Amino acid sequence: MHRQITQSFQTCNTLKITYLKLIFCVAFALLCTSKVTAQDSTATISHRFTRLAFEVRADFDVHHHYPYPDSLRATDYGFNGKYFNIAVGGEFGKHFSYFFRQRIVANKGSVTLFDNTDFLYLQYNINPQWGFRAGKEALAIGGFEYDAPPIDVFYYTQLWGTIHCFQLAASAIYTDKSGHNKLILQVGNSPYVYSTDRNMGSDWKKGLLAYSFMWCADYPHFKALYSVNLFERERGRFVNYISIGNRIVFNHFSWYIDYMNRAAVYSKYFSDFTVVSRMDIIFRDVNIFIKGGYDQNKSEDFGVENPKEIMVTPGMQYYFYGLGLEYRPAKYKNVRLHGYIANAQTILGPKGDKEVTNCLSASIGLTWDIDFLRILRKQFKLQL
Repeated sequence: MHRQITQSFQTCNTLKITYLKLIFCVAFALLCTSKVTAQDSTATISHRFTRLAFEVRADFDVHHHYPYPDSLRATDYGFNGKYFNIAVGGEFGKHFSYFFRQRIVANKGSVTLFDNTDFLYLQYNINPQWGFRAGKEALAIGGFEYDAPPIDVFYYTQLWGTIHCFQLAASAIYTDKSGHNKLILQVGNSPYVYSTDRNMGSDWKKGLLAYSFMWCADYPHFKALYSVNLFERERGRFVNYISIGNRIVFNHFSWYIDYMNRAAVYSKYFSDFTVVSRMDIIFRDVNIFIKGGYDQNKSEDFGVENPKEIMVTPGMQYYFYGLGLEYRPAKYKNVRLHGYIANAQTILGPKGDKEVTNCLSASIGLTWDIDFLRILRKQFKLQL
C-alpha cells in the first residue's frame, strides 16, 4: 500500500511538472516574440499569433442500458473530464502559417507525446490560390459531423467514435479566386494503421497509405464537404469512401446532412454506410439542436474473422436520435453550458438471431476557452 501511494504521488508530481513546463514554454515563447517585435524593428521575418488558448470541457453523464441482465449494472453516471487541449496557431513571413493542437492527457501515448497531437502542421502559401501543407492533421474526409472539432460533438455516429482521423499527411490546396471553393489533394497514413488501440503509435510501420480528394464549398447560405478516398487496410487492398456533406445556413437556423458510403466488399457496395443530420435553431444566446443518425455494415456477417472493414462492426445496425441545447452568456462567449438527452439502439446479427440493446443517455456540461491571445492583446496591449 505504501508503495502504491508513493507511486501515485510521484505520478501526480510528474504530471504537475509536465503541465508547469508546458505553461512555462508558452509564456517564454510569448515573451521572446514580443521582445523581438519591440526591439528589432528591422527583422525581415515577422510573426503573428492567430490562436493561443486552452480548451476545456467537463460533463456529468448518465447512461442507462436496457434491456439489461439484473446481475449487471444497468446505469452508469458520474462527472467526466472530456477534453483539455492547448491550441496554438500563427503566421510568419509572407507565406508560412502553422497550427498545433495537443490533447493534455495523463497517458503520454505508447510511443511519444505525438500520439495525442491532433494538429501539428506547417503550411506554405505560394499565392492566394495555391498552398501546400505537411504534418499531422485531419484526413480529408467529407461531412460536417466529421469536420467539427471533437470538443463540440456531444453524441455521435459509430463511425465518428471509431475512425482514427488525425494522421501524418501532405496536402496540396487550391482555392478559386472567389474564395468560395477549395480543392484538396492529400496523401497520408491510412486510418487503418491502428488495429484496436488508439495509442499504438508504432503501427505507422505497416506502410498503409490514404489517398484523398476533397471539395469544400463556402457560400453565404450553402456549405459543402465532398470527398473521395482510398484507404489501405492491407498493403494493396483498399476501402473506398465516398462522403457527401451539405449544409444550409441562415441567421438563426442551420441544418446539415451527411452521407458516407464505405466499400471494402465491392459486390455489396451500398451495404456499409453512415447517414447523420443535425438542425440548429438559435434564440439569442441559446442554441437548440436536434440530431440523429444511422450506421450499418451489412457487407459481412457479425463475428466474421478478419473483417475487411472495421469502422462499423460487421453485422451491426446503429440508430440514434436526441435533443440538446447550448447556452453562451452574451458577455462571456468563451463559456458554454450544454445539455442533451439521446437514445441509441444497437442491433447485431442476422434477422433470425438479432441481439438488440438500447442506451438512454443524458448529459450536462461546461466548456470554456481560455483565449490567452485575446487577454494579452486587450490587457497588455501586446502586438502578437
